[in-house]
Amino acid sequence: MIPDLPPHPPGPMPFRLLLDEALRLARRHFRTLYLPVAIPLAVVATTVAALQVSWVTRMMADLEAQRMPFGSPWYWLMTLVYSALIMVAYNALQVGALAAVSGAPVDMRTAWRFTLQGRVLVTLLLWYAVTIGSLFCCCLPVLVVAPLLSFVPAVMADEGRFGFQAISRSIDLNRYRPPGGWSESPLVKVFLLLFVGVLLAYLAGILVTIPFQVPMYVDMFRKAAAGQDIAGRMSSWMWLQVPAQFLNALATTAVYLYVCFGIALLFYDTRGRKEGSDLRAEIESSFPAPPPPPPPGGPGF
Repeated sequence: MIPDLPPHPPGPMPFRLLLDEALRLARRHFRTLYLPVAIPLAVVATTVAALQVSWVTRMMADLEAQRMPFGSPWYWLMTLVYSALIMVAYNALQVGALAAVSGAPVDMRTAWRFTLQGRVLVTLLLWYAVTIGSLFCCCLPVLVVAPLLSFVPAVMADEGRFGFQAISRSIDLNRYRPPGGWSESPLVKVFLLLFVGVLLAYLAGILVTIPFQVPMYVDMFRKAAAGQDIAGRMSSWMWLQVPAQFLNALATTAVYLYVCFGIALLFYDTRGRKEGSDLRAEIESSFPAPPPPPPPGGPGF
């Protein structure tokens, strides 16, 4: 059951209402959920960006070394750490959103501790491996696989299922077909929700990076028009993108918080309707309705 949900027509939650409620809940719980996740991600993202710029600058200053920064083990170590932190932090954000939607107390320390359990981490690695594997298969399969597996964090946090059980449960819920046609399918709604999230993250990224890219391009065109060498300015331009990476991480996390609330709302709505319809069918099969009474009148009347 989803508390404080505005009344809506019988049936699955309309997609527009889903977007509105996700925004309302994200604004209500923004400070509690956002800061414990956004700040660590932004700090690590800025550190990774600074290390990348440092390696590229060092390579450009010493061309005889012929060492690309991407061949450095430290580069791959920092990239791996950042990817793992994103995976863990976003799952903690989803756990917190689930608690907020269900009406339970929201405690991000509990969400972090839950996410750092071994069985949760293994399930997350399995989930990401399947998703990335589908991305490498001509990219198109990920458009179906990612929505199908979108309920994996919710299944772990709310139902205590992990590993392949969590994956199969997420697929089962997303394949539910409620009355009303394909537009009411949770799979379609998750796809649209993820599309909206990706679009918002892209637009937010553009907005926060434009102030740092415009001076770079202006300086580049001036140097080129004056016939000056622009290679020497590459280092300063790249360092200018480090604060942009910090702001981009903050903006992306805010968008993902919104998506997490949408996933949580859709998870509870889909499970409630699917399990409710299954229970109703089982009750009707176990306790069939009595036969209708005979029509009034008969022989001799």
